[in-house]
Amino acid sequence: MHVKRSSPAAKLAMVLSLVGLVGVVKAVEAKVNVQHRLEVETGAGKVKVRVLIENRGDVPIWIPREIALGDDLSAPRFALSSLTDTVAYTGRLVKRGPLNAADYLEVKPQTTYLNTLDITQAYAFKPGQHSYEIRYAGPWVTDLRKLDAGGIKSSPALPVKFSHTVRMAAR
Repeated sequence: MHVKRSSPAAKLAMVLSLVGLVGVVKAVEAKVNVQHRLEVETGAGKVKVRVLIENRGDVPIWIPREIALGDDLSAPRFALSSLTDTVAYTGRLVKRGPLNAADYLEVKPQTTYLNTLDITQAYAFKPGQHSYEIRYAGPWVTDLRKLDAGGIKSSPALPVKFSHTVRMAAR
């Protein structure tokens, strides 16, 4: 049996080709880092939710346009609960199919996006002063062509506790 020894030049070529291959793999695996945060402001009979979306990654992401630009909800986008039970969504319900590409807004890499939504009339807040907790699943996508193929990811926001008072109507 004859064994051919590789020359130093051949070894160098092999190492350089492997380094090039690693570089290509790294280029394909762009960093994706999306974070959502909620802040709640109450006062003057209102409950306003600020949704902060941070795209700390290297590629653009798309978020639901209603959360990014809207000031009114068309479905229960937040999970809201009191200390004892779930708070029902009583806002407008728009019957439609699943979200499509037109329903998303681009957030460029290394960009923060902020929107404030007034949810006062969208949820059944109880009369009197009560404590609540709000949650948001934080859906986003990196490829609008994969909306129906499980391409929707999520970065849930940490839940936020707040207090809200609904004044009882005078009799």
